[in-house]
Amino acid sequence: MVEYKTIVCPVDGSELTEMGEDAAAYISGLSGAKLILLHVVEKWYRSTHMATDSKEWGEIHEGWINEGKALLEKEVKRLKEKGVNNIETVIRDGEAAYEIVAVAREKQADLVVMSTHHYSAMGKLFMGSVTDRVTKKSPCPVLWVFR
Repeated sequence: MVEYKTIVCPVDGSELTEMGEDAAAYISGLSGAKLILLHVVEKWYRSTHMATDSKEWGEIHEGWINEGKALLEKEVKRLKEKGVNNIETVIRDGEAAYEIVAVAREKQADLVVMSTHHYSAMGKLFMGSVTDRVTKKSPCPVLWVFR
């Protein structure tokens, strides 16, 4: 049996993501692994070409960070109600795939658990897939949870 000590699970608040969290929580419960819930604020990364050092822009960014923190708090509460207690939260700014891989490396993760839509090859070509990019660069196995 594979031993997991650290599991990274990116969250964005969607119903699909919740499925991945539940799978990660289940594996964490079986193995005793720490579950790291990660939220990446991509809005900031994607809009930096418009960024200024204005007070207003700083407030918008701070709002996005606070939304991410609130989401993580909500998910921690939900998982603790299910009996998962060994949870850490991380919030990052940037491109999602890059940040997920970076956190997996930094935390020496044994597994990344991600929810994904089942895109066709053509869908991936035009839409891309964060899950696919993470899988290609991850320092550890990536478990895909499909809807």
